[in-house]
Amino acid sequence: MKGWFVLILLGTSTLAHAFPSVCSVVNSPSFRSCLGLTSNISMCGWPVPRPCIHFSYYVPQYYVEVVSNPKESFFTGLPGTAAQLATTKEVVPFGAENDEGAYSFHAHTINVPFTMWGFSGMPCGGAQWDNMCFTSMSEHLGSNWKTGLADSLQPAWLAWSAAPKACLIKGAVTSTTGGSIPTGYPNHSAMCSADRSWMKKYPPSNQPVCNGWGIVFPRYGTVTSSDQNTASLVIASRMRSLGSEVFQSVPTFHDEKWQMIYPQSSSCFREGQNVALLRAKRVSELGRLWSGKLKNYLYVVWKRVGCTRDLPYYASTHAWPSIIQAACRGTK
Repeated sequence: MKGWFVLILLGTSTLAHAFPSVCSVVNSPSFRSCLGLTSNISMCGWPVPRPCIHFSYYVPQYYVEVVSNPKESFFTGLPGTAAQLATTKEVVPFGAENDEGAYSFHAHTINVPFTMWGFSGMPCGGAQWDNMCFTSMSEHLGSNWKTGLADSLQPAWLAWSAAPKACLIKGAVTSTTGGSIPTGYPNHSAMCSADRSWMKKYPPSNQPVCNGWGIVFPRYGTVTSSDQNTASLVIASRMRSLGSEVFQSVPTFHDEKWQMIYPQSSSCFREGQNVALLRAKRVSELGRLWSGKLKNYLYVVWKRVGCTRDLPYYASTHAWPSIIQAACRGTK
């Protein structure tokens, strides 16, 4: 019954067509590989142990959108986000690029809509509640998103700022595998983004300064990069940590995976993973140009969950991905 309920909820909802949701992730060609569902026999129970199944898989947590201009978004179909965008003071176009390879963007985060419902048949939980509002917005950072001054006293940034080439080399060394570090706020929050322009200095951050995408600090809206696609990844990485540390509304975890949803769907990759490796995962500047979708990006961040359950969960758990794919078929 639960499978048919979700099928009706997602498959016939007009909302599912109005903005990116969990179905946008489920409909991607790499959904199964990003899900990464595994199950192994283990023992549970005390004082009499019994055979059980240990499950491990990933759950999509939040979207990070990188857009060219203020008030621009993939989520204008949501009343909450539309209201947030309408009340921002930013009106001057911000997205730009110049001959020296400097790219400027705005960015927002939002919990992936309907994930709690879509993953209701999976045994380990881990999905976030629907907020239906942005959890962090670059427009709410005021002049700091244009200047980066609020990060000017970051200890890690001060240590690397005098040697940017060494920082890039350090990032390249760690870029083979990439990887995420929890920053700031680790748990679920139901908060919507609110004004943070009053903050003169941001709290100390443990976000790595250098990774395979570039130099993350200072965290503001302009990046000097080899191409627009790589610049958007740096902006998304900055917004992830700002959402966690400054807005305290974006939970971050070890062992996260990223996936591009727009302008083309990719397979999953790690934060800061080498750009050359990402091309094989369909994250590339050429993909943007071939698709004809010349601006704006949408990424989704997954986290790993795991649990041990009784043997009957095996069949229902392995059937559920097919159920949700059927529910989402034909939606956005």
